[in-house]
Amino acid sequence: MRINSVVGLNAISGRKIAFKRELKENEKPGCAKAIDEAMNYLGIVNRAMIIHGPSFPVYDDDIEQKTGTPVAADEFLDFIKVFGFNAVQLGPMGKLNDGDNSPYASSIFAKNPLFINLSLLTTDEYAGILSDDELYANTYEVDTPEQNYTKSDFADSKSVISGAISTAYKNFQQKLENKDKDAIRLNREFLDFQKNNAYWLDYYATLDVLSKKYKTDDYSVWNLKDRNLIKGLKAHDADTVDYFEKLNKENASSINSYKFTQFIVDKQLKQDEENRDVVYIGDLLVGASKFDELIFEDAFLKGVRIGAEYGGPDNSPQLWDVPFVNPDKLFNKNGTLGPAGQFIKLKLEKTLQDTENIRIDHAMGLVDPFVYAKNSVVYVNKKDKDGKIIKIPVRDKLKANYLSRTKFDKNKNYQRIIPDIIIPVLKSGGLNPEDVIWEDLGADVTGVFNKVFREDNHLPGISCLAWDRGENAPEQNWAYLGCHDDKSISMVVAKGLDKDSHAWNPDYLAGYLNPSPNRAKEREQFKNDIINSKASRIKAKFADLFRSTKNIQMSFMDFFGINKQYNVPGTKSDENWTLRLSPDYQKHYYDDLANNKDAVNMPEILSIAVQAKADMDFAKGEKTERQAKAEAKPILDKLNHYSKILKEKE
Repeated sequence: MRINSVVGLNAISGRKIAFKRELKENEKPGCAKAIDEAMNYLGIVNRAMIIHGPSFPVYDDDIEQKTGTPVAADEFLDFIKVFGFNAVQLGPMGKLNDGDNSPYASSIFAKNPLFINLSLLTTDEYAGILSDDELYANTYEVDTPEQNYTKSDFADSKSVISGAISTAYKNFQQKLENKDKDAIRLNREFLDFQKNNAYWLDYYATLDVLSKKYKTDDYSVWNLKDRNLIKGLKAHDADTVDYFEKLNKENASSINSYKFTQFIVDKQLKQDEENRDVVYIGDLLVGASKFDELIFEDAFLKGVRIGAEYGGPDNSPQLWDVPFVNPDKLFNKNGTLGPAGQFIKLKLEKTLQDTENIRIDHAMGLVDPFVYAKNSVVYVNKKDKDGKIIKIPVRDKLKANYLSRTKFDKNKNYQRIIPDIIIPVLKSGGLNPEDVIWEDLGADVTGVFNKVFREDNHLPGISCLAWDRGENAPEQNWAYLGCHDDKSISMVVAKGLDKDSHAWNPDYLAGYLNPSPNRAKEREQFKNDIINSKASRIKAKFADLFRSTKNIQMSFMDFFGINKQYNVPGTKSDENWTLRLSPDYQKHYYDDLANNKDAVNMPEILSIAVQAKADMDFAKGEKTERQAKAEAKPILDKLNHYSKILKEKE
């Protein structure tokens, strides 16, 4: 619908937004500089916010799509840069499976159309293939909820994007017929995209037609002819080739529209990369989509899947239903890559295309994964603590173990994946493997992983300080309090999960953050504060984070103090993956700081960490007390100045 601008107004009630004290434009550079100086003093190089693409806030003043997009996030990136972030950790960027919103089951090659910024299609760059009226017909009036989060509506967004791109493609074809110069230029780009991506695009577009025919992308329920289409094409079977050509002729419009959609999202991601000054970190998912599994069928061992031994409901196994790469097809006898090895290489190269760094999801899965026989899965119903019925896999009936303890990898080919495939691809892409985020949590259960990952290749891991201490974190690791699979820190403290944890021990936090022998009184007061105040306890733990490693991550739930969980591991739920920042996230952020809620006051947190470092330098005898104070004081003065501003009420 066409709407009027609602800048500065609540779109529902029309009431004027009452902002608390926010940083003025002329204060933002000073705040950013003070935080940057503090980070440099603390030795923190990389500071990434964890926020997946659909969780980004609205991209325009008065219209929105029902999921966020990372390709039109200038305002948001400018906002987080002020508070010290120089990178964003995205989730996997692939097209979602039907009925599954998990990005960790998404496509490796086809990108997520929900990331398309429809408003760009009205510009000359895109030949104006969407009019203003058509744009408004496919977007929504901004909804500004009373909290700092909202929810993505994946089903609605898929329908809207599909309809909008269908309209845009028809307009594009009409403009080409009319010899529109911008459309002709755009078509040249489109043809180049099809040529450069033909190795996957033709297959995916045709499978998309079949998924619409069956109303599902679960190819196991398709008839044999359609299920074996790709296999027949790769074998150059004449009948299959004829059938493929017939499908493409009969469904030319749908297939071309699919390809055009992928072209648009690819173009926007590349444009965004050229214009950004914040590093985007991609995510190499351990899994694959249904289409990936069908197209690269030769790469996988049928009937065997990957999961995790623990971490599901009631600490049951997590049965991810992730396809298992066949160890015997990783390498050919002559040392070249087999079909499974080629798949992993292509997968990594594709993930690196649109980002400057990468996170390797579940590094254990590249060395010694927990594998199980799919036909051995038996569930039992059980009530959780809230009385809700949940399905728990029966551990005793599950045929499962770590790969190194099975018969599947007699030649130990999996132990070659990281040194012989992953590391060479990273280096060829200009990345130092030691700078990459290797997600190794829970991977110390087998000696095989430790040997390959730590002893042989000396790779860094992740330190989750919600359950460990900053003083224990190796300097080269990436450290955070929580990621996309964790309860927010606000939830952890609200539910009392921090109680009796050595990571949250008041004596530890008070001592580590006030180590000077001459600050005993301050240390005791600090201890009392974190014992008696939830807010003080959270601040202390964040300060512990900034005293840990040179690489820091912080989830958007934690930074904005959202008392929610983005994803519950090992479960499928309509609520998982939907959490998103509200359009007026800045208002709520400043409101929370002014009212001492759980949002992170970065200058205040850093002032605790800077003081702690100065104290530690003195306590260790590395500097005199006077030297330590003199070095820290200018930084502390600036931080305290901006910390107070952020606490003020208008």
